Amino acid sequence: MAVGMAACVGILSAANAASGEDAAEKITYADHIQPIFRQHCFACHGPDTKKNDLSLESYATTMTGGASGEVLYAEDLTSSQLWLMVNHEISPAMPPGGAKLSDPELQTIQKWIEGGLLEKGDSQKRAPKKNAVAAFTPTADNRPEGEPAMPQGLLREPVIHAEHRGAATSLAVSPWAPVAAVGAPFQISLYNTDSGEHLGVLPFVEGTPYVMQFSRDGSMLLAAGGKSAAVGLAALYDLKTGRRLTAVGDELDAVLAADLKADHSLIAIGGPRKVVRVYRVADGSLAYEITKHTDWVTALEFSPDGKFLATADRSGGLLIWDAETGRERGDLRGHTEQITSVSWRGDSAVLASSSEDDTVRLWQLDGQQIKSWVAHGGGVASVRYARTGELTTTGRDQLVRLWNADGGHIRDLTTLEDLGLAARFTHDAARVVASDWRGNVRVLETATGTQVATIDPNPPTIAARLTSVEAEVAQFRTEYQAADQGLVAVQQQVAAAELALANARTAAESQAKVQAEKAALLTSAEQRLAAIAAEKAALDKVAVATIEQLGVAKQELVAVETGAGAVRAKLEESQAVVSKQEAVVAESTAQLEAIQKSVAEAQAALKALTDALAAQNQGAADADAKVAEVQSKIDELERRNAELEAIRKLREEHSQPK
Repeated sequence: MAVGMAACVGILSAANAASGEDAAEKITYADHIQPIFRQHCFACHGPDTKKNDLSLESYATTMTGGASGEVLYAEDLTSSQLWLMVNHEISPAMPPGGAKLSDPELQTIQKWIEGGLLEKGDSQKRAPKKNAVAAFTPTADNRPEGEPAMPQGLLREPVIHAEHRGAATSLAVSPWAPVAAVGAPFQISLYNTDSGEHLGVLPFVEGTPYVMQFSRDGSMLLAAGGKSAAVGLAALYDLKTGRRLTAVGDELDAVLAADLKADHSLIAIGGPRKVVRVYRVADGSLAYEITKHTDWVTALEFSPDGKFLATADRSGGLLIWDAETGRERGDLRGHTEQITSVSWRGDSAVLASSSEDDTVRLWQLDGQQIKSWVAHGGGVASVRYARTGELTTTGRDQLVRLWNADGGHIRDLTTLEDLGLAARFTHDAARVVASDWRGNVRVLETATGTQVATIDPNPPTIAARLTSVEAEVAQFRTEYQAADQGLVAVQQQVAAAELALANARTAAESQAKVQAEKAALLTSAEQRLAAIAAEKAALDKVAVATIEQLGVAKQELVAVETGAGAVRAKLEESQAVVSKQEAVVAESTAQLEAIQKSVAEAQAALKALTDALAAQNQGAADADAKVAEVQSKIDELERRNAELEAIRKLREEHSQPK
């Protein structure tokens, strides 16, 4: 019994010792990692400074990661970006500008990652990284379900801002959303192709992204590149969040060609090593290699249906492979110089290729060439299909061109400022995004070639944009003040104009009243003149009759004087006639007096009318003419009156007995 108890105690002691040894081997953030970070990393990634939005001050912030997403993955060193930087496997190496961490410190970090990223001694291991890339089933056009992916809330601060803008190293456009990606050293900038708005920046810390491709459903962006003669890989980003989902490849040179299979299962890369390597996205393992190329691999692309892979090289070699197995399906021979790009038509039945030999060629899957034409003098840099079947190209002649499905020239969109590098249709084929060697990236209308926006592969920093905005605000404030002063002056002018308008309206109303009174007076004068004219006409008739009667009387008087006897005989008869004539004369005299009275009244009215018209309007020429006419008629009446008076006197003289 004692022996058994001793044995049990021994066993328990050994177990406790082993447990103590296991506990001693646990590497935790709180006990081991935070002191290392505090000493070497907090200056840039501490509580006060969070460069690239990465803070290592606490376990929680460390696990969250930075602008490019998570930087640590449990039990996975090759996917842990932080480890690759502190171990100087990728750039930028950390700590920046300082010596590499000591071997014991690196071993501690390595054990912490491999041990499950424990926070404290009693913490549970974090689960190993799961596949972050969702599978996708290719369809006829690979249209995504729901709304197409658009960047949301990405940081806009560039990784670096160069003093002088260089050429865009790569260009890609989403097939379903107005998003363009342009590459520059250490970063990818995203822009809205409708508005030109800067949407965000994706870090590419491994070097320069020499090639970019959107996934066929537009949800992800594949960027590949690296550093010449140093490192090369391909990284896959979630377009909405900007998070890096995975990275594949460990090349000894930069990647120059890459693409993602339509179902998101494979990534193919190629470059100066002359080998095409195809990796499984799920675990990053190598699916197969293609070693048939004898020169740099310069272009490759999976077909939209995911069945085929086209690869091309610097010597003009162009091959088609089975995408799943890597078995050769066709050798497309015809180009004599470097193939710069390849593009599948939407139905996966035709492949387009461009080359430095100036030509674009269309191929069938059996290797038969459908069409070949000289597209750009000096070499074609890029060819790309639209979903509608048209093609766009650019090249060393600086032109951006559109072609129909059978290679017929549609139009030239523009002439770039330097050698053309790439041309891509936007999601709706209504625009083309084109880049040149000087770093200009333009968005052009396909119908007219009109430039509607520009894209900067070297976006300014937030501080620079803020300074620019402040300057614009100051300018706007100055312009506002000037406009406000101008508004006051205009308001004063409006007030003066309103006063002048009121005065003019009053004057117009007064003038209208005067004109109305003048018209009334003229009407009255015309009516009075008409009455006088009528009276004068009647008087004229009486005067004519009187003159006729006087003529008869003269004739009779002559007869009397020549024949006294006859005169005496007829004297009494003449006396009777004279009496009648005297009565007529008396009546005529009475009428004449009445006419004279009417003339006097007309003269008085005319004088009053003339005075009124002279006081109201100095220029009443028409009224004066009327007055002159009336005066003339009055003068005529007075003359006639004088004649009648003379007749009356003559009659009186003849009426005296002789």
